[in-house]
Amino acid sequence: MFCSIIHVVINMKKFALVLEGGALRGVYTAGVLDVLLSNNIYADCVVGVSAGALNGLNYISKQVGRSAKININYCNDSKYIGRKALLKNKGIIGFDYLFGEISNKLVPFDYEEFNKSNQRFVAVATNCITGDSEYFEKNICSDIFLATQASSSMPLASSIVKINGIPYLDGAVSVPVPVKWAIEQGYEKIIVVLTRDMNYKKTNITNKLKFLYSFAYRKYPNLINKLYTMSERYNELKKDIDNMNNIFLIRPQKEVTVSRLEKDKEKLKTLYKQATEQTSLYIPKIKEYLD
Repeated sequence: MFCSIIHVVINMKKFALVLEGGALRGVYTAGVLDVLLSNNIYADCVVGVSAGALNGLNYISKQVGRSAKININYCNDSKYIGRKALLKNKGIIGFDYLFGEISNKLVPFDYEEFNKSNQRFVAVATNCITGDSEYFEKNICSDIFLATQASSSMPLASSIVKINGIPYLDGAVSVPVPVKWAIEQGYEKIIVVLTRDMNYKKTNITNKLKFLYSFAYRKYPNLINKLYTMSERYNELKKDIDNMNNIFLIRPQKEVTVSRLEKDKEKLKTLYKQATEQTSLYIPKIKEYLD
């Protein structure tokens, strides 16, 4: 089978990292992870959604600065985000460029380190047929990079990704922050990284967006239902996370003005710096929490 969904439950008190998406707002997550790596803080499991999954790849490969370098240096490259990507990928994100020339030549990905790591890496994608989340794991899934692409394929902006003949899209459609999965897996030490500040609240989708969803995904009624209810479910999950006293929560302290497809390199650099400075201050508390 091409990819397997995880059903095994971990019965050990270990440490999991849970990473929210947010496209280029993920430079915040990149900053957090870089500081953790620089302080030799390694999670037993990393579970990510969308940009969180992309960032997680570089955490497992232990490449400090790689995620930020790609998103800051190539945000204006139309092969990565824009017209050329659209022509080649039928979506605004150039996954062929990211996993091809960028990963193999321009900003090389350390496949050897990634493959030899004993850490669990899990990318969450949304099954377009059922509308449910599916969890794809390194060494269980035969192509974890394709699963990560599926996890990161934003509705309307990216093409559907087929895995074993099954269509998938952005994991955030079904579960924006997979913290409950980490709890169900038995992890008692959980660091959650969000890309929005504590006051952020998603607004309900417009009728125009509902029309676009219903037209683009008319073959997938369960997916449409999840798309229609994303805002409400996100806001409810955020309330739940705010009330969890057994997790360590890291998120921006200021309102994030970086857009999903941000083109302003200075804004991206500022958000990355905010994350590194904030997380550096948290390191003593993080170590205390993990101990």
